[in-house]
Amino acid sequence: MSVERLDPVLARVLGRSFESICSEMGSAMIRTAISAVFVEGRDFSCAILDDRAELVAAANFDPSHLSAMALTGEYAMMDLGWDDLDEGDVLIVNDPYRGGGHLPDICVVRPIFAEGELLGLAMNRGHHIDVGGMSVAGFPGTARSIHQEGVRIPPVKWFEGGKERRQVMDLILLNVRFPREQLGDFRGQLASCITAEQRIRDLVERYGLDTIKRAMQETKDHSETLMREAIRDIADGDYAFQDVMDDDGVGGGPYLIDVKLNVREDEVTVDFGGSSGQASGPVNSSYGNTVGSVFNAFMHTFGSDIPFNHGSFRPIGFEIPRGCFLNPIPPAPVFGGVTETSIRIIDAVFGALAKAAPDRVAAGCYGTCINVAGGGWDDDRDQQFGVYFFQEGGWGATAWRDGWTSVPNPTSNFNDYPAEVVESTLPLRCVEFTLNEDSGGPGRYRGGLGTRRTYEILADECDVNALGDRFLVPPHGLEGGMPGMKARLLYGKAGSGEQVPFNEAFELASPSKMASVHMERGDTFSMRTGGGGGYGNPFDREPQAVLDDVREGLVSTGQAVDAYGVIVRAEADGPVLDEEATLERRRTKPVIESQGDFGVTVPAGVSGGQPVEEMRRVERLSSRVLAKVGPDPCETRCPLAGDPVRCPYHHPFALQFWDAQSLEGWSSRHCLIASERAEERSR
Repeated sequence: MSVERLDPVLARVLGRSFESICSEMGSAMIRTAISAVFVEGRDFSCAILDDRAELVAAANFDPSHLSAMALTGEYAMMDLGWDDLDEGDVLIVNDPYRGGGHLPDICVVRPIFAEGELLGLAMNRGHHIDVGGMSVAGFPGTARSIHQEGVRIPPVKWFEGGKERRQVMDLILLNVRFPREQLGDFRGQLASCITAEQRIRDLVERYGLDTIKRAMQETKDHSETLMREAIRDIADGDYAFQDVMDDDGVGGGPYLIDVKLNVREDEVTVDFGGSSGQASGPVNSSYGNTVGSVFNAFMHTFGSDIPFNHGSFRPIGFEIPRGCFLNPIPPAPVFGGVTETSIRIIDAVFGALAKAAPDRVAAGCYGTCINVAGGGWDDDRDQQFGVYFFQEGGWGATAWRDGWTSVPNPTSNFNDYPAEVVESTLPLRCVEFTLNEDSGGPGRYRGGLGTRRTYEILADECDVNALGDRFLVPPHGLEGGMPGMKARLLYGKAGSGEQVPFNEAFELASPSKMASVHMERGDTFSMRTGGGGGYGNPFDREPQAVLDDVREGLVSTGQAVDAYGVIVRAEADGPVLDEEATLERRRTKPVIESQGDFGVTVPAGVSGGQPVEEMRRVERLSSRVLAKVGPDPCETRCPLAGDPVRCPYHHPFALQFWDAQSLEGWSSRHCLIASERAEERSR
C-alpha cells in the first residue's frame, strides 16, 4: 500500500525547520555552557535523529562530529534496547568503539516523545576540556592504549524517567580534572536537547504527528535523491589515491591511507583495503570517524545543496578492513583520529575525486590542528588551569581560485580564541599571531596560508601535550601545483631568545606528538601551520598576482623568483615587477610532479596478530547465533524479529566494527538464541 506523500513545499519547509531547530540547539549550548571550548571555540555539533536513530538534520558547527553521531545513536539505542526508553530519559556516551570518534567528544541524547510515542532523538556531541587519562586536558601524543587516553563511557542513562541518576555524573566528574566547568558544559548540552524536544513538540502540535514523521522520512529521501544525482555526474570507474600520516608519536609510521573509489552509476564503494595496520600510538581512526570523514569529503564536493542527513549516506558503501589503522581493534588509542587522521582521509578522498572531477575539488589542505593541551596551577587566580588550542591554516587551491587563508580545517568550523580571552582567563601571554609567509603551495592558483601563534607561560610550571601531523609530509598540489609548507611546533627556553623544535629540545620520538612535557615560567611555544597545496603550474600565475602577494607579505621575493619565476625589485615606494627579467626567467617552464614520492618510507601491509584473532571471535559469535537458528528463526522466534535497527547481527555493517566484547555483552542481554545457548551449556 502506497503512502501519500507530503506536499513538496511543506516537506522542504519542515526539513529546514528541523535544521533550524538544530541551530537553536547550538545557540542554547553557547548561552548555557561554561568552557571556552564550547562558548568561544564552538567545538560541538547538534542533531535530530528519527525513531530508527537515523540522522534527520544537523547544524554544521563541527562537521567531524556529525556522521559519527548517527552511528553513536544507532549503537546507543541498540545497546540499551529501544523498549527500555521512557519519556524524560537522558543518555551519555563517548566510546569511540561504539560509533564515536575520540573520548573528549561526549554525546548527550534525549529521546523525544510526542503524544505518548517515541518520535526521535535530540542529540549533541561536545568536546570536553578533560576526560582523565595520562595527560591534563587530553591529547596525549604518546598514548599506547585507549585506557591512557581517558574514561570510556558506554551508553548509560544520566536521567531516567525525568529523575537524575546523580551517581552517573558523580562517576564521570570524579575521573576528570575540571569537574565544575565540565558539569556546566553537560548542563548546557542537556539544555540544548530540551530545546530541541520542545521545538519538535511545537511542530507536532501545529502539523500533527503523522505529518512530522513523514517529513522526517521525506527529508532523508530528498537528500538521497540529490546525492545519487551528484554521483551520477562522475564517470563510472575506479579512482585511487594515497596519502600518509607522519608517525604515531611512539616510534611507528608513517601510516599509509590507500583509498579506492569504485563508482558505478549512482553509487560509490570506498575501499581502504591497502591502508596500513593499526598504529601503536594515537593516530588510529575509529570506524565511525573514518566513515564520517568520507561523508565529509563528499559533502564538501557535492553537498552545497544537499541536506546533510542519513539519506545522503545511502549511496556510499565501505570496505574498511578490521585491524587497519582506519578501523582499529580496542584498546588501540584513537585520540588523534578525529583531529588529524580525519583531515588526511578527506585529503585522500579529494585526491581520488580529483581524477574523476578535477574542477570540483581542492588540493591538500594544511592538514593538522596542531592540538596543544595541558595545564598546571595558576597562582594569580589560585586555581588549576587547563588549556586546549587548535590551530587554523591554509586550504588547498582549486581550478578556479586561490586556497583559503587562516581558516579551520575541513573537519571543523571552530572559532579562534581571541587574545583577550586567553590572557584574561589563563596564565599565558600572546606573543605573536600572524600569517606564515611562503606557506601556501605555489601554483597557477596559490594555496592558502597557514598561521604562526606564539604563547609565553606565566605560571610557575605547566605540563604540555601535543598531537599534530603534516610535519614530515607536506600537503599535495594538483595539476602541477606544488606542495604547501609543512607544520612546525617550536619551544623556547626562558631568556634564550630562540626557539627550536620540541623533539630536539626534549629528545622526543616525534616532532608533532608528545605528552606531559614540562615547561616553566617564561618558556614559550610556537604553533606554525603550513598552507594548502597549489593548483596548476606556478609559472602560469599572473605576475601581477605574485607581485600583489609580495606586497601583502604572503610571498617572499625569494619564493617569487624560485617558485613563480617572477622578479620583484625593491623600490622606495615598495616592491615593483621587473617585467623583462620575469619574461626571461619564465622562458623555460618547469615540470612539477604534484604528488609522487612522499619522501618517507611507508611500511607495507595490514597488521595481523590481535586484529586477526578479534575478527575470528566476531565471526564465531555471529556464526553461532545465525547458524543455530536455521533459515528465518530470528524473524519467527526472537522478540527483536531480525530488525537491523535492534540487532547487530542483522545490521548492515555493525559487524564490521563491533568488537567481540561488546557483541558478547549485547548478546547476553538481548539475544534469545545466545540466552538459550547459555542455558544449554549450564545444564
